[in-house]
Amino acid sequence: MVVEISAQAVQQLREKTGLGLMQCKKALTETAGDLEKAVEFLRKQGAAVAAKRVGRETKEGKIVFASVGSNVAVLEINCETDFVAAADDFNVFADKAVKAIAAAAPPDVEAAKSLPVDGTTLGEVLTGIIAKIGELITLRRFEVEKAGAGEHIETYSHMGGKIGVLVKVGFQGEVKDKAGLSALVKDLAMQVAATAPIAIESSDVAPSLVEKEREIARELTIKEGKTGDMLERIVEGKLNKFFKENCLLQQVFVKDNKTPIDKLLAGASKTLGAENLRVLAFHRLQLGQ
Repeated sequence: MVVEISAQAVQQLREKTGLGLMQCKKALTETAGDLEKAVEFLRKQGAAVAAKRVGRETKEGKIVFASVGSNVAVLEINCETDFVAAADDFNVFADKAVKAIAAAAPPDVEAAKSLPVDGTTLGEVLTGIIAKIGELITLRRFEVEKAGAGEHIETYSHMGGKIGVLVKVGFQGEVKDKAGLSALVKDLAMQVAATAPIAIESSDVAPSLVEKEREIARELTIKEGKTGDMLERIVEGKLNKFFKENCLLQQVFVKDNKTPIDKLLAGASKTLGAENLRVLAFHRLQLGQ
């Protein structure tokens, strides 16, 4: 017996899943008009599409941000083509995903997929959007920072969402110029986007990496014919250059090409009325990196 599927039922399923009219009608036909079974049918379809697309490269996508309460999140969400990355469906889902992550601050991507979204879970919504678009979409990585008392967070998006940066600073006392503080931290985020530092300061660099750089510097200096005390002085000089290029506080401010970031912060502490202004954390996400 063929069950007649009403336009109202199709519309109801469409509103529930966000999928196209023809997909919804087919799902209702396959499930004899049972709405809940149709939803499950569509989820399985989405899972099947995702399974078929496993192994496909997802080099496109976007870095997105969201603020919920005092939490700020940055998320890299990937897809297969730049066409999908520009589509409304993809961007609406990306916005829902990063807001859910900002609100809950889950420990990892798998935990994020269990977060409640639209009456179901983020993972189920992801499956549905994969079924609708027909292209593999992945939540690759994210970071969440909380701005407590005496802390401020700014974000910066570069190259249309290809690079996203989040910077968190701390300070003591009452800030006299809040707009100035926001502008400064935004400048720090732009600095991170441009220079891709590996640490806030030299003491934060992993000892194994420091030793590797020291060994490279020593081998190059030996090839230059240097020995003894001169060899060690040149090696330490090259290591210091490495720190100046790769540690945020020792880098030169890109806007004036002369002021080290630590000196910039010291000066800003006085002008903004924010004592002991310091960088607490930064995260730089580059698409596909």
